[in-house]
Amino acid sequence: MNITVHQDPSGAIRLHLAGDLDLGTAELLGGEVRAALAEFRPETLVVDAGELGFCDSAGIHALLSARRDAHRGGSGFQVTNLHGRSLRALEVTGVLAGLTTLSRP
Repeated sequence: MNITVHQDPSGAIRLHLAGDLDLGTAELLGGEVRAALAEFRPETLVVDAGELGFCDSAGIHALLSARRDAHRGGSGFQVTNLHGRSLRALEVTGVLAGLTTLSRP
């Protein structure tokens, strides 16, 4: 898993995920989310899953935890660019709309 952090012109912080979000990498996402929230205090935190290849239950939990952490810090949250197996995993678990619709604290 590779995570890069970018600040959008709108001021949103975007975490771009490349690779698999699973038991072995879920903690990495959590750490990056907490660091971005602490450093930037963004209005919105966006997780860009455009290059996410796979997401298991630990990855889904990490995304839900990221949303919770963003809201606790006063930031909006959204997962974008889901596709393939990752999109399907969030669909079948019933969390797709809650993660892909921009949510505010």
